[in-house]
Amino acid sequence: MEKELSRRSVEEIAEAIEEMRLREEDLYEREAPKEEALQIVVFRLAQEWYGVEITKVKEVTKVGNITYLPSCPEHIAGIVNLRGNILSVTDLKRILNLPREELTEKTRIIAIEFGTLETGLLVDEVIESIEVPLSKIEPPLITIPSETARYIEVQCKVGNKLIGLVSVQKVLGRGIGEESHR
Repeated sequence: MEKELSRRSVEEIAEAIEEMRLREEDLYEREAPKEEALQIVVFRLAQEWYGVEITKVKEVTKVGNITYLPSCPEHIAGIVNLRGNILSVTDLKRILNLPREELTEKTRIIAIEFGTLETGLLVDEVIESIEVPLSKIEPPLITIPSETARYIEVQCKVGNKLIGLVSVQKVLGRGIGEESHR
């Protein structure tokens, strides 16, 4: 009888160990929950890298004919006709105090919107669309001049690039109830 109890106990223990092993394998086979991420369109201005949330981007287009408008704020490069809609073009380099360059074949307009406001951001080059885990998002560097820092929401490092995320709301709000810093 004792042998039978011992055998039963050994069998029960063996079953329990096997069950635990199966559960353990199951734990390792399951995919880890995916971390929340922010999708951004990365672009270049002069020698610096910036981005905008992809949810605020309507489209990216080559630069066509930008019509200059007299008496516009200096950060407005002009207007363009985008599929029958007139769109103002904002020169981010003027807002961020970056050196100006001639337009090239790589120059693009990123049409953005926030609520009912929209504009086209004039950028030197659109690089890519990326997904950045929220854990890699950081506050902007404190070394950025304050007149520029107000337009940068956060930053992230991707590879060897430090990317400043542009505040679409503040860019669109510039000139609407705000004084220009120039």
